[in-house]
Amino acid sequence: MIGRLVCLVASLLFAISVGLLALAVYVPLPGVLGAWNDPAAGFPVTVSVLLGAVAFGAWAWPRRHGDHAFSLVFLGLGTAVVLVLGTAGYLRCIDPAQSAGWSVLSRVLGFLLNGYDVAMFEGGECGPGVPLALQFARLVQLTVLVVAASRALAALLRGQVDRVRVRLARSIQLVVGADEDSAVLLAPLAAERGIALPVVVTSDAGAAWVRRARAQGWRIVAGDATHPELLAPLLRRGQSRHALTGLAVLPADSTAAQRLVRSVEQALAGRTGAPVRALVRIDEAWQAEDWRRRYLSRAGEWAVDTLSIDEVTARLVVEDALRAGVDRIVVVGHSGLTFAVLAELAQQSREAGLLGAPAAPGVVVLDPEADDVLEQHAFSQRRFGNTSGVQASAAAEQPGPASIARAVAGATAPAIIFAGDPDERLQRLAAVLGAESPDWVLYSRQSGVAGLGREPLLARVHAFGSTLDAGGRPIGAWERVARLGHERFIREHPDPAIASRRPWDELAPFYRISNLRQVMSTLGNAVAVGRSWGAGAAAVGMPSDEQLERMARREHDSWSAHLAANGWRYGDGRDDARRRHPDLRPWDELDEEARDKTRAGVRSSLELLATLGYRSFDDTSADWRTYHRHGVVWARRRDEGWEWSTASGQTLRGAPGDWEVYDKRGHAHAVAPAAFASSHRHLEGDRYERTGSVQVRPARPGEVIETLEGPLVAGEGEWVVRGDLGEEWIITGERLRSGYRAGPG
Repeated sequence: MIGRLVCLVASLLFAISVGLLALAVYVPLPGVLGAWNDPAAGFPVTVSVLLGAVAFGAWAWPRRHGDHAFSLVFLGLGTAVVLVLGTAGYLRCIDPAQSAGWSVLSRVLGFLLNGYDVAMFEGGECGPGVPLALQFARLVQLTVLVVAASRALAALLRGQVDRVRVRLARSIQLVVGADEDSAVLLAPLAAERGIALPVVVTSDAGAAWVRRARAQGWRIVAGDATHPELLAPLLRRGQSRHALTGLAVLPADSTAAQRLVRSVEQALAGRTGAPVRALVRIDEAWQAEDWRRRYLSRAGEWAVDTLSIDEVTARLVVEDALRAGVDRIVVVGHSGLTFAVLAELAQQSREAGLLGAPAAPGVVVLDPEADDVLEQHAFSQRRFGNTSGVQASAAAEQPGPASIARAVAGATAPAIIFAGDPDERLQRLAAVLGAESPDWVLYSRQSGVAGLGREPLLARVHAFGSTLDAGGRPIGAWERVARLGHERFIREHPDPAIASRRPWDELAPFYRISNLRQVMSTLGNAVAVGRSWGAGAAAVGMPSDEQLERMARREHDSWSAHLAANGWRYGDGRDDARRRHPDLRPWDELDEEARDKTRAGVRSSLELLATLGYRSFDDTSADWRTYHRHGVVWARRRDEGWEWSTASGQTLRGAPGDWEVYDKRGHAHAVAPAAFASSHRHLEGDRYERTGSVQVRPARPGEVIETLEGPLVAGEGEWVVRGDLGEEWIITGERLRSGYRAGPG
């Protein structure tokens, strides 16, 4: 409000000052205003410059993060000032050899093009000197020319400057696959990036959302992110490290998302760096959960979370309904959003149980296929180790006034969510129900709406539509777990005076990231001590004392590294303002109280994850053994992508630039360039000797391994191989016996 007032007052005073400059060409002004008549006075020009700068700055500052063409606005206003003052100045002295109109017009147009014609004022025939109006107009005109030239030069060199800046950055937050729909996430992602440079790689650099991204501070690199050779020079540093700390993969198509993730992995192959916090858009809910779990074995390298448009939309609608205090939710229709709403209600119930809050209200699914919907929901929850999570019943009927009345019978404050695909008949039904039952809360899905409408359509009928915009920072499953753990902790240990114990939405980014780090550290540390994360509840249990001790030591190391990276140091007492902590010492130097606190934190994280369906178990397959490659193969480098089938019939795809490798039986597969160079020695022609060592473990039937060429599902008797660049793939037992020899590491 103050900024708008400053802008309004400064703009008004600037307009008055410009008007006085024009008027002073013809009329003597009284008192102090007489300075506007004096061609040698500097005060009026200084005042005009300051007022113009304040007015423009007050307008531009609150809009600095939006999609506003500031330079175009400045050029337009500057040109208008030049035209007004130039016309006023030249009308005072008309060339007698020309018509009055053409004389003034030609001089003003010449003035705009840097033709400062003031000779007629210097001889005294048109006054005592060059009017201040023309002097100020000249200053504005030169500024306009400089801004225009700078804008043209910036547009010409912007892409090259951005590339250079990216290649010099110490850490990078990378976005690939963005489009107009997912661009709403760029502003909150930029706000959470910390010290990392925000970078977007896109093949559509001229799109409107790209201009908005630039205004938000994103560096734009034009190109196809599915090509690792484009990403590699942007992300690699030196001979062994990479700069990537954050990744968002945002295309609407899940296949495209997987291709982009593989491209980034190939670009980073063989490089080490900080764990990459990745957010991948996977709109199909089951695929999204699978993706979260695929990367659990690599939690030390990747903190992968997923985002689904149905999940975000369901969360917005369900949380709004719960805030309204409803005591029953009727879900009408059958679509991906229906399953997302049921899953969200199940999650809300589990979270409420952990926090000791009331469970989510009962649910009725109203659709001719309602029984199948609930059966699929229960199956998906069991598949990931959870109960159905909600008290749900099926009403296998066509939606209508009578069937909805039966579904809400006995409820005092029902909510009806029309979760099927947008349908005009159901939109009319929602309007009728809202008019007849104004106390009901209704959510009408409409194709022309993104997110939840701010105001009801009528009574308590809210329009809503699919969206990725949750109204702020995108919150994935792992951050949700971290938030839940934090909220449980501050309920047990309330002290809002301590910065780390503020409510989640009030936490500084450092503390939010620290909570998320603890969740990801627990996931990765369990794998590091020989445990795995299962989808079901079988064969699970807490780690042994020895495993827990190792996990606690690793958690302390992770916590210490996080604090040190953010400027914290050892101190005798905790001091958040000075960033000092008494536990910032090696594990072996901690007292037993500090160690017990870390052990308790690990146990708490494990219990929290188990309650939400993420259970670890002792994994005999996690015992990696060293093997050495041997044998001769034939190889050629491919310039184009191609597909091939594994021994189990699964299809994988090689990227352009990969090596196509054949063994003596004619079996072919792709090898990424960096992996090929580290594992093959050229003999002659297209013959190569296989060299180097790998880590091998038995595969668990059904587990999914993310190879550089695509995901592979392990079968009975197969083995998982990890190369010296960290890449993994699956081979048969026969292939292990013929192509590898067990040996010391």
